Amino acid sequence: MKKIYPFLILLLFACGCGRHRFEYIDIAASEKALSSLKANFRSIPDSLSSLRTQFMLSQGLPVADVLVFAGEVDDAAIAPPEIPYGYAFQYVSRDMILDSLQIKGTRLYTDGGLNARLLYLQDHRMSLPLMNKLSTLASVGAVITGVKPDEPLGGADSVVFHRTVEKVWMSGNVQSGRKLYSILKSIGARPDMKTRVPDIRMEHRHLPNIEIYYLCNEGVFSGRAKIRFRTVGRVPLLWNPDTGEIRPLDYKLKKRSTVVWMNLVPDDACFVVFGSFAERRRFKQ
Repeated sequence: MKKIYPFLILLLFACGCGRHRFEYIDIAASEKALSSLKANFRSIPDSLSSLRTQFMLSQGLPVADVLVFAGEVDDAAIAPPEIPYGYAFQYVSRDMILDSLQIKGTRLYTDGGLNARLLYLQDHRMSLPLMNKLSTLASVGAVITGVKPDEPLGGADSVVFHRTVEKVWMSGNVQSGRKLYSILKSIGARPDMKTRVPDIRMEHRHLPNIEIYYLCNEGVFSGRAKIRFRTVGRVPLLWNPDTGEIRPLDYKLKKRSTVVWMNLVPDDACFVVFGSFAERRRFKQ
């Protein structure tokens, strides 16, 4: 073991976004990434606090549970989807679906690194090439839900189009007529954030060695809150975008999540950043 330890390569029980049970990690690389992010965060003047927020929200890739496709028609007046509390979504375009969307294991991935557990359709109009791509995705395990297409676009043969739709909708991976929360739960997608405090807007960004959560208290709650994050194995710190202050939080490591206690006030926003790896003794079953 003495020969291995200097390389700082350890095997932790769980780390990252909760997607992997085991993962080799390099502690030195993790601490270096966190130190660099801290320096850049603190270097921004307090008078430009909004710049701190923009800086943090530009880091890494967004973490989403649902990819939402609003449709191929620009004039489609479609409201944002009703995503269950504690989950996140990202929009995908027609080109992203056709050119790069693929299934790996149980997740949908784009070439840019965006990934999620399911694809949610919002428009009943669709071209045959796109319908064919959905058919391919569904056949290899992609979970699809939302509006069932019933109007072909681009002069597609109506018979062929509807035949393809029925083929896709008869597959076991298309789940229409169910609440989105029920579908997410059935495929094992746990909330990225869970709390009894209502009206907290959450955004999650992922870097190779860091998880960044942006929390905005858009409600009237004021006081100490208990929030459960899907990230495990790392120490949470509160980063204040108004002052540049970074301070520790009370927390408890669970097998599949991290419970954090923090003080909230209305109309306030902050970041909870998971960087350094937690000591094993803090791990609670």
